Amino acid sequence: MPPDPGRASAEADIPTAARVHLAHAVVQHLAETAGADVLHLKGPAIFSGLRDPERTSSDVDVLVRPSHLSALIDAMEAHGWEARTDFETGSPFAHAANWWHPHWGWADVHVSWPGAGLPAEEVFDELAEAGATQLIAHHACPVPDRIGQRLILLLHYARTPRGSDKEWAWDQGTEAEQHAIRALAARLDAEVALAAALDELHLHRDHPDHDLWRHFSQGGDRVSEWRARMTSARGVRARVRLALGMVRVNRGYLAMELGREPTRKDVRQRQRRRIQRAVADLRARR
Repeated sequence: MPPDPGRASAEADIPTAARVHLAHAVVQHLAETAGADVLHLKGPAIFSGLRDPERTSSDVDVLVRPSHLSALIDAMEAHGWEARTDFETGSPFAHAANWWHPHWGWADVHVSWPGAGLPAEEVFDELAEAGATQLIAHHACPVPDRIGQRLILLLHYARTPRGSDKEWAWDQGTEAEQHAIRALAARLDAEVALAAALDELHLHRDHPDHDLWRHFSQGGDRVSEWRARMTSARGVRARVRLALGMVRVNRGYLAMELGREPTRKDVRQRQRRRIQRAVADLRARR
């Protein structure tokens, strides 16, 4: 998570682990008040045995039913949460946006989970179907079941391949659990992203998402990333939006980096830097 000048105030009074637990409960209470369906992901939402207990979380991750997004955001903003990034620029997958609260810290609100190709509303239904809950700060919070949590961790590992999530979510699973993970990935159209996590991408060479997941799981320069994203994009509108995004500066992240609202000059300088970096990458590929 990018640094924020107000972050210290959220961490000064409450230990990080306690604050994150309480923040999960706060977001769940707001969701219930607003009538919004959410699923809590990662951190204290993970069932015992699925993640290294030494790992800690610094923020709240929730997946909201897309049709309930406005209700949840209205409730959060009415109780002091401030949007710091939007969905369009919050990530390469346009799947999440960041909110900040001076007491509770960060909350990442997801409307989809990268790697799942099924429509987001259907993905939410599939992950919520089991009706599982996890007690966080003495508050029952809806979560995916154990197989759903394993897949969520693996899809996250596919785009940020570091840490021990694969070991805990896959390697330590039984053969039956691994079969169930693959079956769920198939239902969610998430087989290519799962293959990236399991080093099986060679089985999907002809899939339009192959290069995208190779980039995120194995690395590469900005040129390869944008080329892969363009190949993966479905339809002319998506490709046009991507082309515009190549030079668009993420004002939210820039504000967090600078510790203030960026000026036009700041945006122009960052835009120039993005273009220079792209040109350098192109020259390096010759």
